[in-house]
Amino acid sequence: MDSNGSDTMRVENRRIVRNTGLLYFRLILLTFINLYTVRITLQALGKVDYGIFELIAYLVFSLTTLTGAMSSATQRYLSFHLGRNDYEQYSHTFSLLLICFITAAGILILLGEGLGYFFIFDWLTIPVDKRESAFWVYQASILSFSFGLITIPYSSSIIANERMDAFAIFSIVEGILKLGVAFWLANFGGNRLILYGILTAAISVVVFIMSLSYCHAKFKYCKYIWKWDRQIFTELSKYTGWNMFGSVSAILATSGQNILLNIFFGPIINTSKAIADKIQHVINGFSINLYMAVSPQIIKSYAVSDIDRTVSLVLKSSKISFMLIFALAFPLICNMNGILNLWLAADAKTPDMVVFSKLILIYCMIFSLESPISRLIQATGNIRRYQLSVGIITLCYIPIAALVLYLGGSAVMTVVVLIIVMSIAQCMRVYVAHHQVGLDYGMYFNTVILPILKVAALGIPLYLVIDRFAADTEFLLVAFKTLASGLAGLAIIVTLGLDRSDRSIIKNFIKRKSHK
Repeated sequence: MDSNGSDTMRVENRRIVRNTGLLYFRLILLTFINLYTVRITLQALGKVDYGIFELIAYLVFSLTTLTGAMSSATQRYLSFHLGRNDYEQYSHTFSLLLICFITAAGILILLGEGLGYFFIFDWLTIPVDKRESAFWVYQASILSFSFGLITIPYSSSIIANERMDAFAIFSIVEGILKLGVAFWLANFGGNRLILYGILTAAISVVVFIMSLSYCHAKFKYCKYIWKWDRQIFTELSKYTGWNMFGSVSAILATSGQNILLNIFFGPIINTSKAIADKIQHVINGFSINLYMAVSPQIIKSYAVSDIDRTVSLVLKSSKISFMLIFALAFPLICNMNGILNLWLAADAKTPDMVVFSKLILIYCMIFSLESPISRLIQATGNIRRYQLSVGIITLCYIPIAALVLYLGGSAVMTVVVLIIVMSIAQCMRVYVAHHQVGLDYGMYFNTVILPILKVAALGIPLYLVIDRFAADTEFLLVAFKTLASGLAGLAIIVTLGLDRSDRSIIKNFIKRKSHK
């Protein structure tokens, strides 16, 4: 590689580091805000109302998994055009995508309104005196979803242009607004469930306006231009269509699980699962932020046919993401009972929350390996085989989980089944990447899987030892135990999860920062 190429790569790597740092600053701040928001909201609404809201909101926003197919297409094509400096094509694609998103929002609103009454009054297990409130929450959630959908072309443009500072600021503003809503809710004397739904929808409108205004001010190629391009539309339709199939299977694996839990156990178990989902959202955010910074580089590298760098980014981000999730999840799993005691009110925690939360963290570790392989396949634009094979495996989850519950399985067994199914799906992802892109099995095993197996081999027995020492109520004891198990997890990662080059990079980074 010539000096110009090396300089360019160094600049791109520094950009990844800078953007990752900005996103992690955003995530850490939002984590504290969101955790406190959940505590206040749960106390204000109570277990039943909170479970109802989370169930309805999850049903509506699971539709965003469908739109995630379109969001993925948006980021892929916009990053691809930026990688080739083709701003005219970028503008045409952006405009066409905006039309598609507005149309999709209208169609899904009509479908949602048509099915809403049956969801609330016939299908879900909701107390009779709460059904009218639940119906209005559903209406507010539909409105919030619509604005979130139309925001995607603008937020995708911010990410594709790697303006993570703006993305971080908008997210922080959204988090602060949600905290303000929680305080308002706690001091409101009327129907808190309906108020919560309305204010949540209002926040989506604010985020849409901020994203639109920023893109219009900063990116001249992000303004709507009417020009119908049949070739672009056909290509986007094929790509989005197969992505949609994969997204439908993901919807059934997430919303379907919550519906099963509601049917078999009622809304209180949805509250327990919702708390575990909040923890999942926070933990997944760390790997998502890494991928958000790396993903444009993966697609741009593929766009200029730099396959070696593309594969290198995929392998490195896969391993680092897993190790990052393990470092965060290990102390939480070891101390989940005590952490929930301190986080939530004493009468809000249930035994199911503890088990749900531990299992969902194990799922987070496995799921952290999904995004790099997905981005690799999506960069090629040929996703038919990938979505078909992975989607079929994912579709098996709901019937298997339903059978387990029908045979008398506990609620937490639905997460165990999810872990098994998603592990099989990840094996299929690697198989497709091998045949379609040439990802080497041996390289993937040695770079990603082997370090994970080493970390798990020591982490599991260490957890069993730490878990024997109870510290469930005393703040200082819980904090000390969490810190000790966190340091133990970091020691395992450094010694067994990272290779010599990884440790050297970290060492040099610390030296540079200390000198500064």
